[in-house]
This record gives sequence, structure tokens and C-alpha cells, in this order.
Amino acid sequence: MTTYGVTGANGFVGSRIAKELVRHGEVRELTRHSHYKMVLGKPIDASVLRGVDVLVHCAWDFSAKSWRDIKRINVESTLELFAAARQAGAGRVVFISTMSSFEGTKSKYGRAKLAIERRASQYHPEVAILRPGLVYDREAGGIVGAMQRVMGKLPVVPLIGGEQIFYACHSQDLANAVFEVSSGTLPERPLIAAHSQGCTFKEILETVAAASGKKVRFVPVPHQLAYAGLRAGEALHLPTPLRSDSIVGLVNNDPAPQFGGLRTQFRPFTREAIIGGAAA
Repeated sequence: MTTYGVTGANGFVGSRIAKELVRHGEVRELTRHSHYKMVLGKPIDASVLRGVDVLVHCAWDFSAKSWRDIKRINVESTLELFAAARQAGAGRVVFISTMSSFEGTKSKYGRAKLAIERRASQYHPEVAILRPGLVYDREAGGIVGAMQRVMGKLPVVPLIGGEQIFYACHSQDLANAVFEVSSGTLPERPLIAAHSQGCTFKEILETVAAASGKKVRFVPVPHQLAYAGLRAGEALHLPTPLRSDSIVGLVNNDPAPQFGGLRTQFRPFTREAIIGGAAA
């Protein structure tokens, strides 16, 4: 039986992956508060990885804001984790990256993920890299989840960068892709985990609202204004509905994503898929 070690198993993406991988083997949750403790930015205890066949790395510390802290807490700590997995005998690592990771990316999140992708093989010989799109199911994570919460509170929803094209990935399909790349031939390049039919951000929010039985009205907001407001809130340590870096990623996405390389079928982003439709 395969033992999967899943970091960030208490987060939105990690919890979905862990839940699905139970169907294929044993899952060891590697989190801040679990028996197998793993905290990014802290020394990695390789003993918690002994017996793990496949390490699935989903964890990310979003509290780090400066590039210096992001590099130390997320990038360097992740690479140390991969080295520890190799030392402990894990045969493969599956790294959950992002579609924000591409040459020329401007967001700190995308740059950090790309930095890990470029150096991963130096720390473990078998690292399979998946770049999910906007991950969703009945709930939504990331920026879509943040906007979903805003839609539940406001009669008029601010629309930031509504015409950029995004690609969505149902959480169950992502888990299937993780299982696919956890064994067999190691992918030679990062693989996009998302349906190839893109949607504008406005279309995504309208579909999320429809799945919740809501009608929403949008008011366009210049992304520069939204970014400045969020940056000011962060500087004052005020709670904000989303991160300023998310705005950077929202308006600067990959202009030419390369799909293919996976057998996993990704369902299109529809109201039915959100409320529990079958995979396409």
C-alpha cells in the first residue's frame, strides 16, 4: 500500500487532495498541528517522512509578504523539505505549483513557485510538478473564494480585471492528476492541471453566484486602485478580503499556457460542476 504524505492537508487544496488519496492508499497529514508536524520556515524533521512513499507538497505560508520572507519561508523551506524527503526514502515528490508560475510572471506568488520549480531536481531526483488553475468545488479557494465571500456580503461586487482569461480545475480532478503523476514515468515538464476552456474572471464570478442561487451586480474597479487600497491595509496590518499580490496575479496571467501531458480529464467550469456534476 502506498503511503502519501500531504503537507497543508488542513488547507483548501491540501484537504481535498488528502481526502481523495485515501482511496488509493494511506495518507499521512503533515501540518502544523498534526502528529507528523511540518511547518514551513522551521527546521524539517526528516523522521516524520520515514515510511512516506510519495510526498505531496501543498503547503504555503501566505503570511509572508516581503520577497525576503517569501523566499526564506516558502522557497528555501520547500527545497529543504524535498531534500528531507529524499533522505527519508520517499520515491517521488508531487509539487503543487500554480498557473501563475511562468516565464515573466509578476506576482510574488508566481515567482516563488517558479523558483522552486527551477531548483527542485537539485534536492530530489523525482519531482512531478502540477500547475493547477483556479481550484474549486462546492466551495472556492484563493481569490475566487475571497470574492465569493464578498458576494455574500455586498449588493454590488467590485470587479477587478474582469476580462483576463483564467482556467479552472475541480478539486477532485486535481486529486486524480496528483495520483496519476505520483507513479509511472516522471513528467519532463510542469503540467497544467485545468480544463483548457478559459473563462473571464467576470464569467467565473457569475457562475459561482449562479451556483449559489444569487444574482450579482458588478461595478468595475481599476486594478491600480484595488492594489493601492490593499497595500495600504496590509501596511496598517488591517484584515483585507484578499492579498495585494493576488491583484498582481489577476491582471498578469500566462498569455500562452501549454496544456496536455495528463490522462486525467478535467471537467469544464459550469454551475453543474460546482454543485456536484460529473467529470467530463
